[in-house]
Amino acid sequence: MKRFITIHRGDSASESICQMVTRKLTEGGMVRDEHQPELVICVGGDGTLLKAFHEYIDKVEDVSFVGIHTGTLGFSTDYTQDQIDDFIADVLTKQPIIDEKRILEVTLKNTTKVSHYYALNEVRVENIVKTQTMDIHIDDSYFETFRGNGVCISGQYGSTAYNRSIGGAVIYPGLDLLQMTEISGIHHRHARSLGSPLVMNPHTTIRLTSDSFDHALLCYDHLHVHLDSIHDITIRNSDHVMRFARFKEIPHITRLNALF
Repeated sequence: MKRFITIHRGDSASESICQMVTRKLTEGGMVRDEHQPELVICVGGDGTLLKAFHEYIDKVEDVSFVGIHTGTLGFSTDYTQDQIDDFIADVLTKQPIIDEKRILEVTLKNTTKVSHYYALNEVRVENIVKTQTMDIHIDDSYFETFRGNGVCISGQYGSTAYNRSIGGAVIYPGLDLLQMTEISGIHHRHARSLGSPLVMNPHTTIRLTSDSFDHALLCYDHLHVHLDSIHDITIRNSDHVMRFARFKEIPHITRLNALF
C-alpha cells in the first residue's frame, strides 16, 4: 500500500496526529492521495471510522481502513494515540491481513422511485412519534405483523453496536449471520410479535411493508432519511464488503472487553 489518506474526528489532538502521521508516512515513501487512496487512516473512534466508510463508499472495493483511537469508543481501532510510532513502523514495514466485513444494502420503494443505501453497523426502521405497524417477510414468506417503535437489522460486525444496546445477541467473528432485533415491541392479547432477536443466515432477505411509514426514519449507521412516502423496504447483505487492514493481531475478546 503506497497511497493513503487521513480522516480525523474534528478535535485539535486528532488533527495534530493526522499531520504527524502524514509527515512520517510521506517521509517513508508513501503518497497522500485523497482521490484514489489504498489505505484510509481514521483518527478518532468508531464514529470517525463510520464517517470514513460512507465518504469512500463508492470506492469501498479499492480501499482498506485502519483506525487510531483518540475518541470515546475504539472497538474497531487497532492503535491508541500513544502507539503512533508503532503504527508508522507497521504501516511502512508490514503487509496487513485484510479483514473483510459484510455491508448491508437497503432498498426503498414507493410508487415513483427506488433508492439504495448502505450500512456497516446496522439498519433501523424506527418511529418515535407513533406506533409503527409493519408486515415482516423473510425470504418472501410472511413472518409477522410488528407493532412498536421499529426493528434493527445488523450483521456480525454490527451486532456489538446499537443492536447490543437493545438486547440483541453479540455474534462472534467467523459466524456470518444476519440478525433482526425489535425496538420496543408491543405485546398484549391483541398484538404480539416474536419478542426476541431473530438470527438468520447471511443470504436472507428481509422485507418490511406498511400502508404508512409516516414519521418513521431509516437510520443507517449515523445517517438517516425520512420514510414518509415509502411503503416497501428491503434489507439484505450487499455483494460488497468493507476491508480492515490489520497490521497487528488483537483478540476479539480484548475488543469486546473494551465495550463494558
